[in-house]
Amino acid sequence: MKSNIIPLIENNRLKALKTKGAIQFNIADKIQLVFKKISVLFIPALLLYACNGQPLAGISKDLNTGMVTSYSKIKPANTVIIMNEEKLGHTQIPLGEKFVVVNENVKGLVVKNDKISIGCSLRITDSKGNELLNEADLFKNNAGIYNKEDAEYLKCTVNTGKPMDFDQEYKVAVKFWDKYGSGTIENSFTISIIDIP
Repeated sequence: MKSNIIPLIENNRLKALKTKGAIQFNIADKIQLVFKKISVLFIPALLLYACNGQPLAGISKDLNTGMVTSYSKIKPANTVIIMNEEKLGHTQIPLGEKFVVVNENVKGLVVKNDKISIGCSLRITDSKGNELLNEADLFKNNAGIYNKEDAEYLKCTVNTGKPMDFDQEYKVAVKFWDKYGSGTIENSFTISIIDIP
């Protein structure tokens, strides 16, 4: 029979106790352990913030769509997928439809002469990793220079169609970057192509 080794805090030391059942220890030891964990987690969290209070890096996941958003030096307040002017709570997209990846209330972009400069790449792959689309910079034709007021929303429109097929999944990766700075936002998720409902 396999035995369990369970850590036990006793007199401010960590010991291993071999047991078949549960372990009990006093509340003071639990509180001390919690405070140690909090202080260990709190210090690295402070290091991720710049002097102006803007986060240097982070990651979030939308539990409804599965979209993972990672950012460095520029931060969206929220990230959504919109189709037909409605926020989606899923990633089932009818073939032939388009949807928009939106990073809302973006903070931290470098402004020069009341202008910002943004790059945006889009990569779509099938379930086997074959590339269907790989655009290095969708904004290259106008150099990606916009008025600073336009920085509130960073959007990328994604069209579906052939060679995509029904009942197949495709990975979508969108990356925005600050051409005047070094900030990035990356959105990645998987879409399922469906027939028009």
